[in-house]
Amino acid sequence: MTPGMTLLSDIDRPAFEVVNPDGRAPVIFVSDHDSNAVPACLDDLGLAPADLARHIGYDIGIARVARHLAARFDAPLIASGYSRLVCDVNRVPYSPASIPEISDGTPVPANRGLHADDRRARYDALFHPYHGAIANLLDARVRTGARPLFVGLHSFTPRLVSAPADRPWEIGFLWAEDAATSAQTMALFRRLFPDVCVGANQPYSGSSPQGYTMDVHADRRGLSNLCLEFRQDLIGDDAGGDLWADRFGDALAELLRTGTGD
Repeated sequence: MTPGMTLLSDIDRPAFEVVNPDGRAPVIFVSDHDSNAVPACLDDLGLAPADLARHIGYDIGIARVARHLAARFDAPLIASGYSRLVCDVNRVPYSPASIPEISDGTPVPANRGLHADDRRARYDALFHPYHGAIANLLDARVRTGARPLFVGLHSFTPRLVSAPADRPWEIGFLWAEDAATSAQTMALFRRLFPDVCVGANQPYSGSSPQGYTMDVHADRRGLSNLCLEFRQDLIGDDAGGDLWADRFGDALAELLRTGTGD
């Protein structure tokens, strides 16, 4: 970036999208890695389009899943507007994974040796507005006495280049503080879909110190929460996204009917 230039211009999309902000369900969905867009001034970060279309650029398929669930439950959804390679909104600012110089073996040219002012510009334009929108929505709900279920939506690659072993799980439930809500929902899901390979804190743990969104907006507020991971080869097209959104949605509907214990 040229010194003094703002990250987002009039031709760029917003930093985040709020879908169905007035949704009446006692649930709020968030999608941290919803998009693989890159601000125009960053010239695709020096990457080929094929790299941005990989799992390193965004959570493949999750945009469809997220909007399907928001519509089904009449619930708000807050979705990030830009690639995790520009600024990962689910990583602690200034940590190495926040603006990665390399991702699953692929160098990211525009992130190497990044000047402190350029790094700050990305946080100011993308990270803080996204999390501000989540906080504002939660504050408004809590002021009314509501205690919404906070649901984070993600997808994972079946295989990493840097660790080439198949990941057998079809859906994963991750947790840190709120193990009870995940355990309750996993039990409901397994009862409905006994043949599905369900990951319990897999393909990685929800207590990883790298994560940000669930910790800050759900655990610190004491809200019941779920963090979902869908395998990307299963939700990579519209039909698959709708199928797996409905499978999780069936379990979520039963959870809301019976109560989370919050």
